[in-house]
Amino acid sequence: MKDITVLHDHLDGGLRANTIIELANNLNIELPTKGEHQLEKWFFENISSQKNQVFNKFELTISIMQDSESLQRIAFEAVEDLRRDNISTGELRYAPLQHLRKGLTPQEVVEAVSMGLSNGMKKFGGNFKSILCAMRQNNDSLQVADLAIKNYSIGVVGFDLAGPEFGHPPSKHIEACQKINDSNIGLTIHAGEAAEFSYIEDAVLNCKAKRIGHGWQIIEGCNDNGDTFSPNTETSEYIHENQIPLEICISSNVKSGASNVSLDNHPAVKLLRSGFNVTLNPDNRLMASTTLSREYEIAKQFMSLTEDEESKLLDNAKNSTFA
Repeated sequence: MKDITVLHDHLDGGLRANTIIELANNLNIELPTKGEHQLEKWFFENISSQKNQVFNKFELTISIMQDSESLQRIAFEAVEDLRRDNISTGELRYAPLQHLRKGLTPQEVVEAVSMGLSNGMKKFGGNFKSILCAMRQNNDSLQVADLAIKNYSIGVVGFDLAGPEFGHPPSKHIEACQKINDSNIGLTIHAGEAAEFSYIEDAVLNCKAKRIGHGWQIIEGCNDNGDTFSPNTETSEYIHENQIPLEICISSNVKSGASNVSLDNHPAVKLLRSGFNVTLNPDNRLMASTTLSREYEIAKQFMSLTEDEESKLLDNAKNSTFA
């Protein structure tokens, strides 16, 4: 595959296990298990969103990302790892306000990550930008929106609403979304990953999201015709007609336990065949034990993805970057 782009990759969900061990030891943070392989296994197992297990595992990675040096290193290594997976362009996302426990300011957090990405690109090549996430269960999304707009010049290209989806509809943060839509920053919102179709509807029609994080539950707004889906709601028709990108993450969707989707019934490729603007992404490489190239292999193995369809997915991602 050539000219590979990743749109949905969480910086705090893709750390190397050996980096976690080294930084945790330096910080006297106790780990749940010893050894690189055992730690990778621990992150992969038992990460049900419904039981908040996935957020508990983010708590561990975030705990070692509280100083400038660590943030720079993790961003640098992310570029190296993505380049090793033949990815040429990417947008890495993280929530800057979760990295303030040791006295960093939000601006210092953004500068540290941007420096790490820049240093990674200097050494390994590629074009990597960042997306700032506001946590939808909190009330500080306007602060994150301002931070994103302020830092466009150092590689921040997007704003996202992340965190527990159910019970926290996107329009709770309508002011932040409006501010982003009035700027040169792109708006993507996690929707249709762990909550019903109405969250996608809210993200697109009310918040005017330019991309949807995950979004596979758009099938609830479609008729299932066997080999394809056809829109049967205003929102699904709008998404279809306007080619709003869906940032689909197969392994993560299956692993999270947030729904009953499986490798055998995941609708990613079927949505592509139905004319939706589908892109494939790894989401959390460590916690879902995956890479972007593996996501494509899964689509081939379990969903009969063809070479032409693979090329379409690659083009979709390339044409959907905020940068």
